[in-house]
Amino acid sequence: MHDQAGLVKNFPAIYGQENKKAERTRHMRIASIKPNDLAVVRNDRMIPIGQALARQGALPQGASMIDLISRYDSLKDPIAKATEKAASIRLDAKMLNPPVDRPSKIWAAATNYKRGSEGLDDARGRGTAGTATAEEILERTFLKPPSAVIGPEEQVIIPRGAETIFPELELCVVIGKRARDLSKAQAMEAIFGYTIILDVTARGYGSGKGMPGSRCVRKGFETFAPIGPWITTRDEIEDPHNLMMRLWVNNELRQSARTDAMVNDITDLVSFLSRVGTLYPGDLIATGNPDAPAFQRQLAPGDTLKAEIEGIGTMSLGVARENQL
Repeated sequence: MHDQAGLVKNFPAIYGQENKKAERTRHMRIASIKPNDLAVVRNDRMIPIGQALARQGALPQGASMIDLISRYDSLKDPIAKATEKAASIRLDAKMLNPPVDRPSKIWAAATNYKRGSEGLDDARGRGTAGTATAEEILERTFLKPPSAVIGPEEQVIIPRGAETIFPELELCVVIGKRARDLSKAQAMEAIFGYTIILDVTARGYGSGKGMPGSRCVRKGFETFAPIGPWITTRDEIEDPHNLMMRLWVNNELRQSARTDAMVNDITDLVSFLSRVGTLYPGDLIATGNPDAPAFQRQLAPGDTLKAEIEGIGTMSLGVARENQL
């Protein structure tokens, strides 16, 4: 464990202990909303809180989600006061921005699910049949560029020269603390919450030139990291390794699995990646897709996507071709 100042080593008790102030802000879903605000989501209502937090001096005017995440330990009481006083508005998915617009990095796990059966009714998903060890699978983790991020109700764009585009539904971890060299036991305390991510992939891109593009290229095009609809805070998800995930393409169920079939669980991923480099508030970790390629559906212009993860919510997207914009 490094002794660098400001890095997570001994986490404050407030993250894991109950107290009266924290009780009022438990079970929160926090969204980034247009044009430039933050909101607490409750059922079918949104409560904008950015202005109220600025008036309290708790956050600067126009604060981002990363600003909120970075100061969350000190914001629980101000958020409670803000939600008590602010007027709610009807939840409108078109008002949602990406929960984290520009994370410092997006890590994504590859081949991180065990193989289940051959049908959509198997909640384990189809996974991968390889013989790689858990450690080897950790080492396959790759980076997606922050420029790939889009939010709910936006369009996944099929780029020129890429035809075989597939969406891969994944549970996404949102880091809450600056952290380095974490043990598995410490890893969960570094997490702020969870959201949905589609790890969109241009499979076979570059293969016509004799060599397929690298994973980072195939998965790195703009719009290839839709995230949303909001962040569900860590304390709301009792067990992130027991969540149902579903993806519909044109209202047809194409992916259905539970998160309990991960090869490396969330603490494995966070611990490993914190040893690769410092994790920062708002960093994203996509935990892997449970479905083998044969069971997924190639996207075409005009398609509609609906992604859902239990305990988080639902995110809808469209699909268009680059030269149609």
